[in-house]
Amino acid sequence: MQGGDVRYERVKGTRDVLPREALARRELEQLVYNRFSRAGFLPILPPTFERAELYQHSTGEASDIVIKEMYRFADMGGRDLALRPEGTPSVMRAILENHLKIPIRLWYSMTMFRQDKPQKGRYREHTQIGAEIVGEAEPEADVELIKLGYDLFTEMGIKGMYLELNTIGCRECRPGYTEKLTQFLTEHQKELCEDCKVRMQRNPLRVFDCKVASCQEVLKSTPSQRAYLCQGCKEHFDAVKKGLGRFSIPFGENERMVRGLDYYSRTVIEFKSTLLGAQDTLCGGGRYDYLAEELGGPPTPATGFAFGIERALLTSRGEDIFEFSGASIPLLVLPLGDKAAAYALELIFKLRQAGISVQAEFRSGGLSRKLKRADARNAERVLIVGEDEIAKARFILRDMHTGEQKEMTFEELLSLHELKGPSLLTNGED
Repeated sequence: MQGGDVRYERVKGTRDVLPREALARRELEQLVYNRFSRAGFLPILPPTFERAELYQHSTGEASDIVIKEMYRFADMGGRDLALRPEGTPSVMRAILENHLKIPIRLWYSMTMFRQDKPQKGRYREHTQIGAEIVGEAEPEADVELIKLGYDLFTEMGIKGMYLELNTIGCRECRPGYTEKLTQFLTEHQKELCEDCKVRMQRNPLRVFDCKVASCQEVLKSTPSQRAYLCQGCKEHFDAVKKGLGRFSIPFGENERMVRGLDYYSRTVIEFKSTLLGAQDTLCGGGRYDYLAEELGGPPTPATGFAFGIERALLTSRGEDIFEFSGASIPLLVLPLGDKAAAYALELIFKLRQAGISVQAEFRSGGLSRKLKRADARNAERVLIVGEDEIAKARFILRDMHTGEQKEMTFEELLSLHELKGPSLLTNGED
């Protein structure tokens, strides 16, 4: 539709998911469902908003999500609420509140909201697909989850993909490193940005999330955490790396990768793509063995990951997946006259019942005018239905590309396999 000024525009950081991308999302979710269900994952869908304190206690008061990005508001009853910025805390809350039996495997596809600066493939309203293995402490669970993601992204055709992983220790050995890191940061406090000065006091590990150049330079000299790992964390991480090697999954170790959420422990992972520029993370996750306790539940080991649909489609299908100029119609019925229009309405429902994708052009006009409309609507073929055709029970099928046409009975139409299936989306190039 063209002409006139648009009175309202979408809000900054949001976007319209047009038909081409919407269908690609459905294909992706079906692919995820097939793979995840074979691995024993069940779907879950928590509410879109939660009490804000859920994310404060889990994601972390010093995290950028809570401090800068969370959409937070008070409802009519004065309750402090937040639109869901990420999925894991909501899933764990749902498990505890509904007394779900552990161990359990869950997956989700949910809309998230973060008031962040819009970037390539990253928006303030976006959709994440995530998988959570809850109740399994063994390193094999980490390996299985990573391989699940690796196989999924490989099948999707993600371009420029690589995997980074690290271990950030457990609550037994991490305090020793945190103390050492705090000492180091205190010595370099004048070189840190204001945000990192706050992070240093609340959760020193958060400084590794900083992208400010001066802070990045300081962080190059931070002490290694590996020297402070307990024996259990060392063995767990070694087992994870050995398991990935067993499946020939390439990876790189990144000692300064901690992920931007406070609840992580031991293994943390990021799948990245060279196509995404400086903000190259495609998928992130890791182990969160203490989150259930933080939310008032019993000790419950867990591991998981999540990725944004928008970034996954961008790196697998290219930027044209977000464009849309029209859809082709496999078969368009052109009724000529009032009697033919009534007949055509019954005919299209019979054809659809037989699995044929079909529409009809009911607007008034003669054959020439309707053929022009069919061409404008990207019809692949048209079925001409007039009073003579109805009387003979034979219709004229015309190929809009070649102009070739022939008479066909209803039964002959049903045998045309090329008419069956959904409409094909195009960008006008076909």
